[in-house]
Amino acid sequence: MDADDELWSALDKVAETPRLLVACAFDGALAADEGDPAHARAEQQSSEALNVLIALPATTVAVVSERPTDEVAELMFLSGAKGGGRVVAPEGVDALRAEVGATAVVAVGVLPDPVPGDDDVVIGLATILGTEDAPYQVEDVDDVAELLEELASLRRRV
Repeated sequence: MDADDELWSALDKVAETPRLLVACAFDGALAADEGDPAHARAEQQSSEALNVLIALPATTVAVVSERPTDEVAELMFLSGAKGGGRVVAPEGVDALRAEVGATAVVAVGVLPDPVPGDDDVVIGLATILGTEDAPYQVEDVDDVAELLEELASLRRRV
């Protein structure tokens, strides 16, 4: 990924937050948008990185989707039963943040509302409409997978 140094620095900083919420859009960020939503599947590399994040203390992972929870679970291969994995609708991200007491959010393909805090990292994707106002941009699901792997690696060291 040709991410700029600012994005990597932001991830490094946010990895050290006491309570982290990682919110990723399913369609377009975790699963490539290939026309027919029925054929969407999460990239294995992203699912694996999210499973690592789910297992880490003080870390909550939310897959953001309008799809039913059971369907997302099947398409993601997540071990969310451990307690750190959730499926929420886009409008549910802020409530989840409050519920888990997240001190920072990494939002990928999701624009949090209200305006994100100073410690938040909001990453837009070229493939998802409405995220072009995000402070950081990545190109595709491969970049998202790489980003999630890096975040998991950084968070493990905390």
